[in-house]
Amino acid sequence: MTAETDQVAALQKAILERARELAAEHVEQGELTRAKILADMREKIKLSEEKELLASQLEAEREYERLVQASELRIQAELDRNRWGLVQAAMDKVARRLAALRKDNRQYEAVFSALLRQGVEAIGQPAVIASINNGDLGRFHDRWNEIVRAACGDEVEIRLAPEACACSGGVRLVSAQGDIMLDNTFEGIIARREEQLQRIIFERLFSTVSSRGNVFDG
Repeated sequence: MTAETDQVAALQKAILERARELAAEHVEQGELTRAKILADMREKIKLSEEKELLASQLEAEREYERLVQASELRIQAELDRNRWGLVQAAMDKVARRLAALRKDNRQYEAVFSALLRQGVEAIGQPAVIASINNGDLGRFHDRWNEIVRAACGDEVEIRLAPEACACSGGVRLVSAQGDIMLDNTFEGIIARREEQLQRIIFERLFSTVSSRGNVFDG
């Protein structure tokens, strides 16, 4: 019985030793697994933080670009307003220059005659009715035929309309049949040439392109 007892004890001891070894292996494997899980978690946290940081940087860059674009748009709008203001101021000077022109009888009559001649030639009919403003009616009425002959010769009949034209200067012409009208008043010329005038003024103000054209060349 002693031998059998020793064998059982030895077997029990071997089993316990194996159990301890297995337990140690499981503990070690568990530690390795735990370490791997923690490392994976740290890596995921790091990646998440990097993504959040990148997202924050991208959002900050987008916001910066938005602010820059908005600022550029505001600056451009302000420049456009200033430029337009300068163009409008120059257009106002054109109007004042035309008003001053009317006060110079000799110079204004030469311009008026040129506008009259150009308008009659453009209409191309032998009988035309001319409308002028009230001041010019008083100025030219008694010398009308003389002005017409000097400007257009004797081949065309130009009658003065009985009613004054609402304009600051120049002449509005209508064919005797009433089928053709040409507005060579100052306002009519400016209206026809407004875009061209603004472009010329802009070019001269900002020295971008050489300007061309004459306001009264047709």
